[in-house]
Amino acid sequence: MRQKAALQGGAGMSPEHEKDMDLIARYLAGAATADEVLLLEKRLRADTALRREFLSHANVDSALLASVNPSVPRARPAPARWRTGVKWLAAAAAVALGVFWLQGNGVEARVLASSSGEWRVGQVKSLSLLDLKTGTLQLGLTNGVVLDLVAPVRMRFEDAMRAQVLAGSVTADVGPAGSGFTLDTPSAHVVDLGTRFGVNVLDDGDTDVAVFQGKVEVHEPKGSSHNSNAVTLHAGDSVRVSSQAIIRRQALIATRGESAFILAPPPPDALVTGVSDNIEGDDFRSFYTLQRGAMHPGVRPYSTLGRPRWHALPGESFPEELLGADVIGTFSADRHERELQLQVKVSRACTVYVMLDSRSQVPDWVRRDFTDTGLRLSSGPWADNPVVQGMTADGSGEIHVDYTVWKKIQPSAGSVTLGPPYPAGDAVHRAMYGIAVK
Repeated sequence: MRQKAALQGGAGMSPEHEKDMDLIARYLAGAATADEVLLLEKRLRADTALRREFLSHANVDSALLASVNPSVPRARPAPARWRTGVKWLAAAAAVALGVFWLQGNGVEARVLASSSGEWRVGQVKSLSLLDLKTGTLQLGLTNGVVLDLVAPVRMRFEDAMRAQVLAGSVTADVGPAGSGFTLDTPSAHVVDLGTRFGVNVLDDGDTDVAVFQGKVEVHEPKGSSHNSNAVTLHAGDSVRVSSQAIIRRQALIATRGESAFILAPPPPDALVTGVSDNIEGDDFRSFYTLQRGAMHPGVRPYSTLGRPRWHALPGESFPEELLGADVIGTFSADRHERELQLQVKVSRACTVYVMLDSRSQVPDWVRRDFTDTGLRLSSGPWADNPVVQGMTADGSGEIHVDYTVWKKIQPSAGSVTLGPPYPAGDAVHRAMYGIAVK
C-alpha cells in the first residue's frame, strides 16, 4: 500500500486521527472494504479538516500513480462507484466552503481575516478557483501579496503572481517580493509596479481600476486584438476600462476600511450614486472616495491624504447629527481650484454637509445654498504641509485644522452643485472642504 507508510506514524497524532489516516491509506490503495468506504464517507461529511487532508493525499496519490511502472502488481482498486462517490463528496463539500478544489497544485494562501465562519483565520488553503458568495475575506499568498475580497467575488489563481478576477472586487497589497503581481479581468490586464491597488469587475464586463499607493500599468486583456498603449496609473488615480479597450477616468471610487482603502462595490440602495467635476486634462485621473455610512471620529476626509482624520473639537463630543453619514473624500490639491464645479448625485432626499476651513472666508455659493449648522469639526494631525503653514502645534506637538459645518436639504433624487473652496484672493494656506451626505 504505497500511501500507508506516508500517512501513518505522525508525531502527536490522536488515535482517532490515526484511524482516519489508515482508512484513507486503505482507500487510496484500493484495499478498503465496502463498509470502510461507507465509514470514510461518513467521516468526510463530518470533518472539514479531514476533507482537506483527503484531497491533499488524493492529489499525491494520483501523481505517484502516474509515475508507477504499469508492470508492477498493485492491489485491486475499490469499485469505481465508491471511489467516484467519495471524491465527489469531498469536492462538493469543498465547494460549499466557497472554494473549488482542483486536482493538481493550487496556489497556497493563508486566511488572514474573514467575516464568515466558513473561513477560519490561520487556515492554509490551496486555491485554484474561488467563489466567495457572501462577506469579506483577506488572503495572504506565499510571496507576501495580501488580497482583500468583498463578496460576491469569483476569481481563478494561475500561480502566486497572477490571478483572474471573473467578477467582483479585489484589492491587492503587493510587497517587494510580489512586485509584478498581475490581475486579469475580462477587459483589462493590470500589472503591479510596487503598490496597493484594486479592481472591480462590473456586470457588463467593464473594469474599474483604482491605485491607493504606488503605481500600476493597465493593458488590454490577454489575447486582445487592440493596439493601444499601456496606461500608467499613480496613487489617487482611477480609470474604467471597457470591453472595447476604451480607458476613461472613473471619478468616484466606493471604498471601505480606514487605515488602507479596500475597493467595495456599491449596494443597490446606494444614496450617493456619482460625483463629477469640471477638471479636465488627458492625464488627470484622480478619484473621489466614497465611504458609505462611515462618518465617525477617525474617518479620513480626503482621498489622497492618509494622516488627517475627522475629530471632535477638544473637550466636545463628535456631532451626533453627522454620525453614519456617507463620507466623500475630496482632493486636498483642489483647494487651489478657483473655478471648481463639483456635482454630487443622490438617489433620494437627503442632507448634504460641507465642512469649511474656519480660517477662510465663506464662499458666496455656500452662503446662498447652505445653512450654518453651528456644528464644528477638526481634522488632523497634519504633517508638514502647506495647508498648515504658519500654524502652531498644540500641547501634544500636533497640528489640527478646525472647520465650520454647513448643510443643504436636498428634497429628492438629483444633483447638488458645490463650487470652489475659497473666494478669489483668499489665502492659499487653507484646507480643501470635506463633504458628507446623510
